Amino acid sequence: MTSLAVDLHDNPLDQATDQFPSRSVAWAAVAVLATLNGFAFLDRQIISLLVAPMRQDLGISDLQISLLQGFSFALLYAIGGLPLGYAADKYSRRLVVFFGVLIWSLAAMACGLAQSYGQLLAARILVGLGEAALAPAAFSILSDMFPRKRLTFALGVYGLGSIIGMSVSLLVSAAILQLFADGVTLPLLGHLHSWQAAFVMTGAPGVIAAFLIFTIPEPRRHGSSLGDGTWADVFTFIRARRTFFTCHIVGFTCILTITYAQIWTPTFIARTYGWPMAQTALALAAFSLATNAFSLLFSGRTVDILQRRGVTDAHFRYYCVAACVLIVAGGSSYWAPQPWLFFVLAAIAYVPMNMQAVGASAIQVVTPAGIRGRVSALYLMVCGLFAQTMGPTTVAFFTDYVFHRDTAINMSLSATCLLYAPIALVAFLIGLKPMRDAVARFGKE
Repeated sequence: MTSLAVDLHDNPLDQATDQFPSRSVAWAAVAVLATLNGFAFLDRQIISLLVAPMRQDLGISDLQISLLQGFSFALLYAIGGLPLGYAADKYSRRLVVFFGVLIWSLAAMACGLAQSYGQLLAARILVGLGEAALAPAAFSILSDMFPRKRLTFALGVYGLGSIIGMSVSLLVSAAILQLFADGVTLPLLGHLHSWQAAFVMTGAPGVIAAFLIFTIPEPRRHGSSLGDGTWADVFTFIRARRTFFTCHIVGFTCILTITYAQIWTPTFIARTYGWPMAQTALALAAFSLATNAFSLLFSGRTVDILQRRGVTDAHFRYYCVAACVLIVAGGSSYWAPQPWLFFVLAAIAYVPMNMQAVGASAIQVVTPAGIRGRVSALYLMVCGLFAQTMGPTTVAFFTDYVFHRDTAINMSLSATCLLYAPIALVAFLIGLKPMRDAVARFGKE
């Protein structure tokens, strides 16, 4: 393997900053990618408030809804990430992002034109394929625009797009359900049910937003390509650090599984506290925006500070503490007898749930530039396929087949948290030394 051309001194995370674009260019790239990330999560999460009208119009169960929320999206999101990660390593990352945004936006609109459960399932699968293009390319672009000791915070700001997208999805879907309760007739499309209109109206802007990617430059790739950058090189690299990657994937997959289970939170609030969906949407939009934004920025800044102090296992060390917080606050929040107490406990639990910046950064700080897209895609494939499928489905399984009643959704959400969080804690504890070793090896092979 060739040298990665990184100047390593006492801290193996130190890099010369003059090899990167100016801060204004780098942060402009973050802004554009965060905006596209927002559109991605708008189209991905809007389904969470459409459960009731879809069940009524299509006659489907909670388990079938969970497949729309999880498995259907995750299927091509995970599998499609591999060739798209390869494309991000070998070709223009801007083009990869552009076509990805275009595909998922058109597929999101197609969800609104579905006339059956099967058609809706197929359209959701295509949404997942399009969105699979964004993350590997975005991680690679930002890794070539920021030094590693500042990367986690930049990825945290990029992740803010997803938080804004999720919050907007709650507000927009609630507004559409109220304004068009009896459906709406649109030019060329005819009469649509309220939930169909929600998909069409939120998918359409992404077709225009796709062109934003051309407002930022394609950054120069830093470091070597690890030999020829073949798939054999990728798997050789991973095998040489297999304990680190195993602990990373197991730990962050479990955290992400709990996060995706929160797609049932609007239904939990409606069923448990009897809130109307409009009130639920407004409260969750404000709550999610505040807590998740704080979480992403706090975790990103904390990990970057630890790295600058020479703590090379900072990502795993942070999540050893975060997993403990999640066990206590996450496991208890759904038993709160009053809504205000639920929001207090959930605010604490949401801090560790937003792991996207830390999880992505932990991959970037040990991986050379020429294979980052594929290594990120492999991580997203395994992590995303399991988490996006099992998060919503575990909750639905507990509700339908263990507790046997819709009102037990609080027990299902609590059980899901208490099932996965302890596994994550063990994985991060085991992975501390392997992560230190993986960071130390960067640039020495």
